[in-house]
Amino acid sequence: NDKKFKSTKDLIHYLVRAAGNNANFLLNVGPMPNGKIQPEFTQRLNEVGQWLQKNGESIYGTRSGPLTPRPWGVTTRKGNTVYLHILNWKDPALAMPKLGQKVKSVRLLKDGTKLDFYEHDKFGFFISLPKGTHDEIDTIVAVELADK
Repeated sequence: NDKKFKSTKDLIHYLVRAAGNNANFLLNVGPMPNGKIQPEFTQRLNEVGQWLQKNGESIYGTRSGPLTPRPWGVTTRKGNTVYLHILNWKDPALAMPKLGQKVKSVRLLKDGTKLDFYEHDKFGFFISLPKGTHDEIDTIVAVELADK
């Protein structure tokens, strides 16, 4: 009788935070007495699947990134690419601590748009997030690091 279903955005945030914490994300979706899955659940699973088709490289085969979870989101990593999952940040720039390797490039995952970044030897680097680059669910920034 519970009708308080999680939104697709909430489910994606749970999934992303799980990946950024090296955790698994399991959904409790059971069948109805007739063996079918509720339409609300099917819809949410399809929407999460559509999101993963576009953004799966930042989740599949990754481990948690070099930064611990932050109030703005989490990081995941695959090889020399660190994915910043910006879930809660609307400002035009994001300050990042050093990641242990020099930054080669910074781009939006959704369309490959290159983003400006400014390295600072002592503190780390800043990423420019111009107006229009924020995604309502998850702004994913791919940071390519130089080889060690």
